[in-house]
Amino acid sequence: MRLSELLTSEVVTEGGKRVGHVRDVRFVRDGPPLPGFGPTYRVHELLVGKGSLGARLGLDREHVRRPWLLRVIFGRRLPERVPWSAVISVSEGRVRVRAQ
Repeated sequence: MRLSELLTSEVVTEGGKRVGHVRDVRFVRDGPPLPGFGPTYRVHELLVGKGSLGARLGLDREHVRRPWLLRVIFGRRLPERVPWSAVISVSEGRVRVRAQ
């Protein structure tokens, strides 16, 4: 699977409820090193819906202190985080997830 297959895909629950679109993907580096490449990565969570720009800037992290203007702009519009373990299937343009 390629990252480009996930980005902008529509995310729906197993019951058919629309959650939003994948705007970003977070990875963790916890795999064994590959010769000539380095450590391997795996998908940790999907950032779904509006507000992912604030998350990409790190404004969704609790330890990050942000200026009041950014707090006003991005504070209420944080994306939905969908753990990779909740993903049931990935098909062409659609990601099915367990309801959270």
